[in-house]
Amino acid sequence: MQSPLFGKLLVAVLAVWSIAAGAEQNSPWPGGAEVAVVLTYDDALDSHLDVAIPQLNQLNLPGTFYISGARPSIRLRMHEWRRAAERGHELGNHMLYHPCRKSLSNRSWVKPWQDLDNYSLEQFAEEVQATNNMLEAIDGKKQRTFAYPCGDMLAGGEDVVPALKSLVSGARLFSDDGQHQQDNTDLYRLASFDGADKSAEELIAVAEAARDNNSLVGFMFHGVGGDYIEVTSEAHQQLLDHLAAHPDRYWVTTMREAVAHLKREQARHNL
Repeated sequence: MQSPLFGKLLVAVLAVWSIAAGAEQNSPWPGGAEVAVVLTYDDALDSHLDVAIPQLNQLNLPGTFYISGARPSIRLRMHEWRRAAERGHELGNHMLYHPCRKSLSNRSWVKPWQDLDNYSLEQFAEEVQATNNMLEAIDGKKQRTFAYPCGDMLAGGEDVVPALKSLVSGARLFSDDGQHQQDNTDLYRLASFDGADKSAEELIAVAEAARDNNSLVGFMFHGVGGDYIEVTSEAHQQLLDHLAAHPDRYWVTTMREAVAHLKREQARHNL
């Protein structure tokens, strides 16, 4: 015969389980998380291999690294990028030559052959495809996401999004809050927050603000503790520590997995 104490314990356990199951059922993200977080890194920089990836690996967090194929670190450190992919990091498409529109302000550094204003849509698409091929040779993956170099979405004055849709599953931009709402079906304008020169407190506040909307929040980094347009290694580490300390709050994932999840959920809800 069961004791009254056993019965009370069983009721308590079932109540906790019911609450947890309900929270997970109501959450838009795996594991009942409140927010999906994607950490992205542009340009295939040495500081990604030397600082960012070791920090991520230490906490078992994945990152998405948007690779420009002509960068020296691809040629000189390809085995390290392959090892990063084997550890679960995404290698995303940032084109071969990082073309940008020279006609915009503060673009004196853009070389004539790198000028996206002079690209045709066909040239743009071929360079994206060539980068996909190169990345597949490194990591063996066929599904790829994209980050617009300099945030530019026109090639030769034409919108590149239609050309991208057959080549990549989603594409990243940047915004003031870094948030992409779960019912937003435009996966070729995925937001991210620029982490350059931000303190740990500012970065963590961006992640926390996304909880109000249960949104996907992206972070965009260039240099981490070095290179250029950098965030300090200390601020980056503190953001990672905060995310890792709250796995019930944050689903930290790659952009490829976040896009796949959004597509499944949006299809389920006929969005």
